[in-house]
Amino acid sequence: MTTPMRQGRDLPPILSDLAMAPYPDYVDSVLGRTSRMRQRPAWTFPGRWLPMDITTRATPVARLPWRQLGILALIALLLALALAAYVGTQRRVPAPFGPARNGLIPYVSGGDIYVGDPVTGRTRLLVTSPPGAGASSPGFSPDGTRLAFVRDVPVSPATDPLPVDLYVTREDGTAVTKITSAPITKLVWATWTPDGRHLAIIHPIDGVNQLELLDVEARLPPQRLTAAVNADQIAYRPPDGREMVFRAVVGGKYGLFAMAADGTNLRTLVKPTNTADLDQDLNAINYSTDGRRIFYERWFPDSIQLWVMNADGTGAHEFISKPGPGWDGLDAPSPDGRWVAFWSVPEDGSNAEQRISVARSDGIGPVIQTGPGLNGNARWVWSPDSTRILMIPDVGSTSALLLDPAGGPWTSVPWQSDLDLDWQRLAP
Repeated sequence: MTTPMRQGRDLPPILSDLAMAPYPDYVDSVLGRTSRMRQRPAWTFPGRWLPMDITTRATPVARLPWRQLGILALIALLLALALAAYVGTQRRVPAPFGPARNGLIPYVSGGDIYVGDPVTGRTRLLVTSPPGAGASSPGFSPDGTRLAFVRDVPVSPATDPLPVDLYVTREDGTAVTKITSAPITKLVWATWTPDGRHLAIIHPIDGVNQLELLDVEARLPPQRLTAAVNADQIAYRPPDGREMVFRAVVGGKYGLFAMAADGTNLRTLVKPTNTADLDQDLNAINYSTDGRRIFYERWFPDSIQLWVMNADGTGAHEFISKPGPGWDGLDAPSPDGRWVAFWSVPEDGSNAEQRISVARSDGIGPVIQTGPGLNGNARWVWSPDSTRILMIPDVGSTSALLLDPAGGPWTSVPWQSDLDLDWQRLAP
């Protein structure tokens, strides 16, 4: 235990003793030195230029507003839930190139557009057409969210072919929009741009083929790419579609050319050689799925051959060397990049059946024939997942077939359709 010291009674004597102490010797020295120093300016003292009640005021400590904080936390939680719900309702879409999940198959019956599910066999009407204005050529956008189609424009006297207008609708058949300002007298080519914002069409203007981009919202005027004058077919380059290849007539002869998607950086890939009446020369141009090569046909006096070259035009050679006359072409690379389906017709006098062939995209290995033998041409398209080939003969059938690329059995889709084929792409 400690005891407190009591100094109250002794303090006066102590102070008196201190007052009588001798004067320190250093005081005169200190005063002599400090007398020569200037006094600090007044502004260096906060009390001189700020009110003392400010400089000496204690900082207040506010009480936490627990009710307000609770309300703000609740609002933040509701906003987070709303954002999560919004993100959850946004549909995922596939990339414009490469494999995707299989969606619906569009087709035309009686001038109206339907979609069918090849798995369940169910079909439904998507878009009806007015009398005399039948629809044709339905095709889904690369992301599978919209469908473009052509509709006849009745005229008197009737012409062959009839003028057409182009339309775009949502995948559910709503918001049907005409995107042509005037009927097109002859539609040479039409395809979606990879970003799904335009339809790239080729049609003659004053007798000369022109490539134009049509806004699918019908808000902007057509954009003409004059570098592709006299083109009659195009293909966009994977993986981003920033370039394209096209066939065009120059000096009465076909050539292959490439340019940026906006029409700049035009360059020649294959110099114009054969005349335009040889329509199969440089026909059926398609990029490989990785965008590194271009498949196309070459015409020779005794055969039509399927060729391939690098995307810059170098390294051109026959895809699969085959002796003797025949027709190999109409190539279609699979979305997964592994295979190429093409038309193979022997012309050796044996009257062999015409069939679709499938080979590895590098041209190595056996050629697999699939599907039934045909007496005429056919049209086909790969399923987005590359497991099937949708095919319909040009002659003698209105029922599309689902072929096995490996050469196995084929089946028929449970609906009747015309010759136009497409398959909706969905996100994997």
